Amino acid sequence: MNKVMKSARSYLFVPANRVERFEKALNTDADAVIIDLEDAVPFDLKQSSRDALAAWLQDHPEHQVMIRVNSSQTEWFLADIELAKFPNVSAIVLPKAETSAEIEAVLKIRDIGIFPLIETPQGFANVRQIACTKHVIALMFGTIDFQLEMNMNGGYLELLSFRNEIVLASQLAKIQAPVDGVTVDFKDEDLIQLETQQAKNLGFAGKLCIHPNQVNLVNQTFNPSAQEITWANQIMQAVADAKGQAVSLNGKMIDLPVILQAQKIIDRAS
Repeated sequence: MNKVMKSARSYLFVPANRVERFEKALNTDADAVIIDLEDAVPFDLKQSSRDALAAWLQDHPEHQVMIRVNSSQTEWFLADIELAKFPNVSAIVLPKAETSAEIEAVLKIRDIGIFPLIETPQGFANVRQIACTKHVIALMFGTIDFQLEMNMNGGYLELLSFRNEIVLASQLAKIQAPVDGVTVDFKDEDLIQLETQQAKNLGFAGKLCIHPNQVNLVNQTFNPSAQEITWANQIMQAVADAKGQAVSLNGKMIDLPVILQAQKIIDRAS
């Protein structure tokens, strides 16, 4: 839970109807595991998967997991959110989030961290309100469903303005930086790294993963690079040596925003 709240880079989905995969997912280097009751589970297995997950949670109190429930527009939502009562459920991922009322319905079960998935036009229109709702830890961007709802084609650039707004909404609400959507092709390492780097550049802090093979590459990309760490250490050393006097490094003035950026890099590296 602490890691999810503060420093998660990779969020790995595992289908709720594949209980035998839970331990495997938890043994990866994923910062957080999301057991998925929504897209990954066929309609006729929704109830049996929920029951099996409840039994697993009861039998494995040592494991902390997140759960993606079915959306509030479905018949399974109210039963799904009852799983929030288990103390080893660290957070609820709320798909197709559109209003604060959906979040508040979960909080009636238990005060728990909420990760709303922004993946509909209405959800995006209300993104700032959603971000400000009590117990929201971070926004997630459901890029695939959002493109479908918006009748959009293309790739990363077509969603750039929407990603910028989600980052801005997160900053205004003073919540954790958002989590970017999945890269569907889990075998294309160059594409995974490119899309993860693009998300990092825009201010996202993590990425949703659909396969264990994506986890390490996502983690490595979100980690500060060796060059970034070297730069940050040089900045902080120059500031310390200056003892409060104006200071520059390599011909560039070091002001407060530069110092804060360097400190953030050092904090992430640690």
